[in-house]
Amino acid sequence: MDDTTASEAAQSPVGASKPASAPAVPPGPAVPPAPRTDRTRIRRHADRAVPDRIEEFLLSGTVAHVAMVENGEPRLIPFLYHYETGHIYLHGSPGNATLRTLRDGRSVAIAVTQLVELIASKTAADHSANYRSVVAFGRGRQIVDVAEKRRVLDAMTVRYFPGRTTPADYAPATDDDLVRMELTDVEIDEASAKMRDGGPMGPHDSDPEFPGSAFIQPV
Repeated sequence: MDDTTASEAAQSPVGASKPASAPAVPPGPAVPPAPRTDRTRIRRHADRAVPDRIEEFLLSGTVAHVAMVENGEPRLIPFLYHYETGHIYLHGSPGNATLRTLRDGRSVAIAVTQLVELIASKTAADHSANYRSVVAFGRGRQIVDVAEKRRVLDAMTVRYFPGRTTPADYAPATDDDLVRMELTDVEIDEASAKMRDGGPMGPHDSDPEFPGSAFIQPV
């Protein structure tokens, strides 16, 4: 089975924690993410690297797996998210331990993976999958401004539920709701994207005389 970019993220250091008292860093200019250093270099199946599709995959993804180091131990939590150029927004309750931890501006890795199709081969080692994946590295910043929270939450709701509007489909969040909501903006330092397309590619998959079956299975 071949690896996705998400699995390669585990080989790259997420980074040490900054002190809890680290000052908040204002957001930088909106810059489309791209590979910039060796940690975003695709090593396995480098021909599948698609850096020009990073934003496309982030805009179409649904779940972001957020990884960081806390007290010397790895932490990995899935989130729904919203993406705007160079920024991944994560939200949760005030008790969300991951978002509270990210307030100090420590380094964080985020993986977004879409599984498209499963690929069956006539040989065990050549079973695979078609996928789209992004791994991004950045640092979190707590957002406290209620107007900014409302803007991001509204945009996120539309992304997951196109066509739903307030007040026809649901009551809007109150200011108190937004004050209680934890919202983190992860500004992306660099990112990489990888994908696989196509059918079975095993050495015997196109040989009608070789026993077994090879096919594409949608997920």
